[in-house]
Amino acid sequence: MVLDFLTLSIVILLNAFTMAIIWGLIWWSYRSFAAARIWMFACLTTALGGLILALESLAKVPTNVIGNGVIFFGFCLYWVGVRQFYGRSRPWVESVLITTGAMVALVVFSTAYPSNGARNAVYAIGQSIPLACAIFDLTRPGRRTPGSMLAAVAMAIAIFVHGVETAANIAFTHGGMAQLHYDTIETVVILLVIFSGVVWNFGMIVMAIDHLRAELAVLTYRDELTGVGNRRLLQERLVAAEERLRHTGLPFTLMMVDLDNFKSINDEHGHAAGDACLRQVADIAAGALRPADLVARPGGDEFCILLADLDGSRASAIASELVATFRQRPVPWGGGGIPLTLSIGVAEASAAHPRTGTELLELADRALYAVKRDGRDGYALAA
Repeated sequence: MVLDFLTLSIVILLNAFTMAIIWGLIWWSYRSFAAARIWMFACLTTALGGLILALESLAKVPTNVIGNGVIFFGFCLYWVGVRQFYGRSRPWVESVLITTGAMVALVVFSTAYPSNGARNAVYAIGQSIPLACAIFDLTRPGRRTPGSMLAAVAMAIAIFVHGVETAANIAFTHGGMAQLHYDTIETVVILLVIFSGVVWNFGMIVMAIDHLRAELAVLTYRDELTGVGNRRLLQERLVAAEERLRHTGLPFTLMMVDLDNFKSINDEHGHAAGDACLRQVADIAAGALRPADLVARPGGDEFCILLADLDGSRASAIASELVATFRQRPVPWGGGGIPLTLSIGVAEASAAHPRTGTELLELADRALYAVKRDGRDGYALAA
């Protein structure tokens, strides 16, 4: 099976433009997702390199060097996009060095030391180095997702078939392989490179979907100002805690936290100062709790803390520590500090008192207002 060069070129260009359109649409829909923009330009750049190579008959050496140089840089852009995706520094300098080095090697092996086999090796190495670097970044611990592994495997296949093609070229150059066999291998290799390119782009699309879904989850379940959970997350975690209590008998406790005199802080220092107070409450409370616990801000100056597997007495001890901590930690503002105290209502659900989340919220709210009636800056455990 041998396909003519024109057919293979058309397939490569159509594939590159198709993937560029897909990445362009993703970027257009999610402008903050910069990796999609870079991967779109990677596809367009490799397509441009292919178009330049199609003009090779006009000026063989210049078009070959420039066309392949553009393709080398396009492959580097895939690596740049991977680094962007993970929030790492983008390897622009390394990409320029890889591209420049490969182009210089092509010039040398096209003029001073003409060698078809050496040029073929440069083609393979110039494309494989950025793919190998991308594989390293895709497979680092903590990044191994189905999408990243699919992309990495596809890139590894591309590197492998480049090696096979280089070996076949060397064998053909030295008379160890017939023309027909070499042409067949060349065709299969190009088709496999096209296939692997489609697959690694698909893997990165899966990565993009996971990333965007995680961002959506943050918007759905996190309070924008403080970064802690919102009302929706609190309700879901309360339902889960109820289920766990019914099946295991393990207790859980809810603390309702209110900032004392918050309106006065806003009136005296401004809403920006009020926001700073809310963020400090969220940060200190989250830092003082276990990973299994939840800090949520249902709204306003009110916070809820859901303590998994803790009874009311242990939760009261935590509430006491929080009250004491905030009493001693004014919020830094305007070169000074804003005094901040908390009132906390605590309510427990246990096997002896199997309360629902709604009932727990009501009990914690009553305990909170009992603290406020007694002068604020304290806590109370609901009976």
